[in-house]
Amino acid sequence: MGKTTAHLDTLTTGDSVRDLCGPLGRPTDIRKLDGPVICVGGGTGIAAMHHIAKGHHRIGNRVIPIIGARCEDLLLFREELRSFCPDLLVCTNDGSCGRQGLVTDLLTEQLRADTTVAEVVAVGPVPMMRAVAAVTKPFGVKTTVSLNSIMVDGIGMCGACRVTVGGETKFACVDGPEFDGQLVDFDELAARLTAYKDQERLSFEEFKKSHVCTCSR
Repeated sequence: MGKTTAHLDTLTTGDSVRDLCGPLGRPTDIRKLDGPVICVGGGTGIAAMHHIAKGHHRIGNRVIPIIGARCEDLLLFREELRSFCPDLLVCTNDGSCGRQGLVTDLLTEQLRADTTVAEVVAVGPVPMMRAVAAVTKPFGVKTTVSLNSIMVDGIGMCGACRVTVGGETKFACVDGPEFDGQLVDFDELAARLTAYKDQERLSFEEFKKSHVCTCSR
């Protein structure tokens, strides 16, 4: 998608990444709930959602995972989720796997059918998480969203991950990445995600000039 992931794509067997830092931010709040938890994952967000779903399962909560992607080839962790969540629901934009449509369609159906849902957790593209929060609001269900996509340095120094939550300024990498979806200022978040778009494009173009890169954008 950009310079950093393109650079990672050039690594081969025996290469290494010099430094890794973690864990960062605050741990996911996983506790025994009175009702089921619906874990919604979109695109690459399914990978992170999978671990949250597994944590809820291990503590004894009933987990209903909903995953979606543009097409079947982009669906992640289907079998892993199905191994401990028989209620796995799948959808794709093109209908190549599961239901054709959006994760919010399946989520709406579940919330209408089960009034005991205790929490909805959403991890994925910002537009998807925003839509999930809009769906859950009239049902009054606690909704947690993960804003990891806006994180840059991960240690709270650059300030690029500033978000407004409940009228207060938060930093996704140290105060989050998970927040109450009903309190996130998604308009501001969407604007901040594109704040460095021109610089990111230039960086990627310069990288492609000096490296063998099979990525396209």
